[in-house]
Amino acid sequence: MHLRTLATLTLVARASSLARGTRMPRNVAKQNLPTKICVTCNRPFTWRKKWERCWDEVTTCSKRCNSERRRGAKLDGGDDASPALELSDVSDDDAAPALSARKMAKKAAKAERRAKRQGTASKDSGRKSCDLCDAKVNLLVRCRTDETRAWRMVCGGCWHGVSGGVPDGDAAHPHYAYGGLWKNRNPQSGESSEAERADDAAFLAAAAAGA
Repeated sequence: MHLRTLATLTLVARASSLARGTRMPRNVAKQNLPTKICVTCNRPFTWRKKWERCWDEVTTCSKRCNSERRRGAKLDGGDDASPALELSDVSDDDAAPALSARKMAKKAAKAERRAKRQGTASKDSGRKSCDLCDAKVNLLVRCRTDETRAWRMVCGGCWHGVSGGVPDGDAAHPHYAYGGLWKNRNPQSGESSEAERADDAAFLAAAAAGA
């Protein structure tokens, strides 16, 4: 009798400590864990580790029952329906256009990548703009062009003006410094204009002669 009373007191102490948000003691048998009745399906469910800090607020046994409870409250016009309506209003007015724009941008980027793999992308795909003339080209030279010593990406046509046509620059361009070469690696990169190909060939030939 004394042992039974002691076990009952122990269970009550554990339940009270759980209600205060403390950790469940280890090695507690499943049949001794606290239980509740689900407000949706009216079935009993047992305490779980994920409910350790919010056991007092748990009223449903699963996400499905919780969704049904919220759906029923929304149809009845209960308190749970108001926050959902406010959230939908905000989404329709403000978040929906931004979300749609981001979604469309992701789809466009995905379609462009697919076209690159298949070799059917536009000839301008993958090109970059020159920092000086804004022309989109397949070959850019990274270099310094003035006293600010800022790195710029310039096309073959602009490169002659900032370097004098010499890979390491000449006396007339003391601020010029070569910093590398960028080339479009897409399958469509060969579809350049005659002028672009001439500028690129001139730069590569000058670079090879300087090396």
